Amino acid sequence: MSKREVFHSSDDPRRLHIGPPGQRTTPGDFGLWAANLDQDNLFAQIAATARQLYDRLPALTTSQGLGTLKIVSRLRSMLDAAEAAILADSYEHAVKESSAQGSQDPLIQTPSDGLQEQSSQYYGISPSEEAVIRSSFVAEASMALRASEANVRDRLFIAEGLRHLCPETLEELSRGEITTRTAQEIVKQSQDLEPEDVRHMQQTLLPIARTASDAAVAHRARKIHERLHPRPIEERHKKSAEDRKVTYWNEPNGMSVIQLYMPAENTLSIINTVNWHASQHDDPEDERTEQQRRLDIICDALIDGWPAGGGTPLKARVAVTIPALEMLADPQRALADLEGYGPIPIGTALRIAKDAPSFMKVLTDPWSGAVIDVGREKYRPSKALRDLLRSRDICCRFPGCNRPAETSEIDHIDAWANGGHTSRTNTHLLCKRHQMFKHALGWQATYLADGSVNWRSPHGVVCIELPGSVTNVQNFDFEKEQTPMLPTVQLNDRVRKVLGWLEPVDGETG
Repeated sequence: MSKREVFHSSDDPRRLHIGPPGQRTTPGDFGLWAANLDQDNLFAQIAATARQLYDRLPALTTSQGLGTLKIVSRLRSMLDAAEAAILADSYEHAVKESSAQGSQDPLIQTPSDGLQEQSSQYYGISPSEEAVIRSSFVAEASMALRASEANVRDRLFIAEGLRHLCPETLEELSRGEITTRTAQEIVKQSQDLEPEDVRHMQQTLLPIARTASDAAVAHRARKIHERLHPRPIEERHKKSAEDRKVTYWNEPNGMSVIQLYMPAENTLSIINTVNWHASQHDDPEDERTEQQRRLDIICDALIDGWPAGGGTPLKARVAVTIPALEMLADPQRALADLEGYGPIPIGTALRIAKDAPSFMKVLTDPWSGAVIDVGREKYRPSKALRDLLRSRDICCRFPGCNRPAETSEIDHIDAWANGGHTSRTNTHLLCKRHQMFKHALGWQATYLADGSVNWRSPHGVVCIELPGSVTNVQNFDFEKEQTPMLPTVQLNDRVRKVLGWLEPVDGETG
């Protein structure tokens, strides 16, 4: 690494639409009163919550312990919000102080002008360069926080996003209403988006984030980012596909790791095929674990040739949801959903669907994104219900669980033995582990009118879990007036034909 590269690195690009350092506002820019008000807003709730913890009785039962943990979690969010605000403001002060040709802080020791100038020339840098100021500040902050510079660099990036681009998220974090992980994900998915789109993302996600798991918020944030990105996903996918590569690195004990960076449809095809071969293995004398068998299958395929029995083609292993109404409204902006991955370019989805042996119509609500029906022409009702749940729930409906639909099973919310019906309003997907939680460990699930499921733990912790296909909670309740998120689509014959509500004329193709 050259002397200049010590300070200048391109591996950490800034892609948030915020003003340049030194030109951003801080509470102190509006006077001492505003600074004190911000200080009180950040720390008054921390003090009150800490006092609440201090005054709380010892946890003598599981329920009391879980209640204390919830307060601890809120306090951690508040502290992280305060850290983010102070980190972002301190960096802004550092840039402004450097621009003012010298700090007013008497604790900062600076070398003589001549020595500093010689050192700057030697390293080929200027002390007033933003990259240099940033590197120096990160090093100082890492000492104050007793963390690595790489960690503080990431925390500073999130802090800038919260302070200068996502103030609503910072406010929610400072009140302990959302977790730090969720706040970080919102900032991460705000990259490349215009400020008005970031505001829309916050308005959509924050109501969900107050009760949902981090994984659920991250999934929705990613979908919103793809939908609002200024460059079409097809264009970005094509560019990223050009960067496909294989990398590897060594690990201790004679082991190594191979990493493949490639289009998601190829990844899912490989993983699903490997899983299929592993599931066909029934040798009682084979003592290998499932993970060991999966790895050995890949090694056999790459080193000794494909295993006997043949592979399973992509068309039978990957499912995609193609939003017909969005395609008609704006084909360039339409996003398909690859089961097990998420948003993909519509062109990629159409290429996958072209080779599929059959089609299944999936009707989604154009405002909330929720799957509300599936085609029933081909399958008997039980199969159609399974298709509906796979498309609606995406994964296991237990809070925070990301096990995909193919490894989950249909579960009756109200038990069949107690009179529960096999219908879309009384069924959801649960993996075997969380079925055990519900049926054997006292976890309770209640279906709500808007399609969400209210979970209650054995000791009273409550969490509301939305279907995985829902992206906009504000328009999820179908009983309320809906505000369209998509361009208005006229319900003409073409739309009816796509939805299967109009039979094509003889000799006419779709």
